[in-house]
Amino acid sequence: MCIELMLNATNLLLVAFSKMHNSIACTTNQQSLLGIEGQLFVFFIMVVAAAEVSVGLAIIVLIYRNTHSVDINFLNRLKN
Repeated sequence: MCIELMLNATNLLLVAFSKMHNSIACTTNQQSLLGIEGQLFVFFIMVVAAAEVSVGLAIIVLIYRNTHSVDINFLNRLKN
């Protein structure tokens, strides 16, 4: 959950800076694509976050298939 919050904060920051740089670039040249890089980085970060969530979900499904439970106390006993 903490990683997701950090990724979302980074996305917000990149979109804000992208918007700021794009508006500055558009004042000089209307056809400029300067400042769009932040939005491209956001797209790649969202792809990485989706892959991370799918891996986590796959791990939880495999644990449930093997133990037929998602009880946290039972899973803590597996560490020993």
